[in-house]
Amino acid sequence: MPPARPLYVFAPADWAALAAWLCAWLGYGFYAERVGDRKPNLMASVAAFRRVWMREAYHRDPRITDVGLIGNLMQSATFFSSTTLLVLGATLAVLGTVERGAEVVEVMRNLPFAQRLTQEMLESKLLVLIFVFVYAFFRFTWSLRQFNLVNIMVGAFPARREDQLPDDPLIVTAGRLNELAGLNFTQGLRAYYYAMPLLLWLIGPTLLAAGTAITTLVLYYMEFRSATVRALADDRSRIRP
Repeated sequence: MPPARPLYVFAPADWAALAAWLCAWLGYGFYAERVGDRKPNLMASVAAFRRVWMREAYHRDPRITDVGLIGNLMQSATFFSSTTLLVLGATLAVLGTVERGAEVVEVMRNLPFAQRLTQEMLESKLLVLIFVFVYAFFRFTWSLRQFNLVNIMVGAFPARREDQLPDDPLIVTAGRLNELAGLNFTQGLRAYYYAMPLLLWLIGPTLLAAGTAITTLVLYYMEFRSATVRALADDRSRIRP
């Protein structure tokens, strides 16, 4: 019988860097989606415009423009879903190559700053990377389904007439579904961003920790401090919620 593989294949530094990466991913997501709502940020600003969009679509007739816009959003979600499947296939192929021989492990060992790597460590790191892309796939496909529901809601809007209610429950429901679809799409993109440090982890835990810190800072800048956020916040202050 072949010898049993050890259960704990990572060094303490790997476990520490992996824990820091996971806390950064989950912690930043919680901050951006909940705590960060109290200050101008990208997600909250776009969510406000999504609600305004559904209100305007309710009073617009015909709604060909709105259906076209939803279709473009669905194409983006479809593109990332398909791309994620390709990435998963490629990662599984690499995992199969590691199983068949030690050439990949030897290549990784010869990289600059590479740690002492075993076949079990490389396989385990690839499995973590696969988990991240599986998560991203489910987020993108769920976003796609939610955009489909928004399309149905827009189709259910009544034809324009003088007695239309400005606060029809259909507007609120469609706006909320639009927000949720955008949120899931953003979470899928965030998984892509946090997959980048895992690629550095193939070389060593120090690069994983450094890549995680840089990724978190870049995301915070883009979603809270960038010129795009300031422009959206200025426009958001002039619209009726």
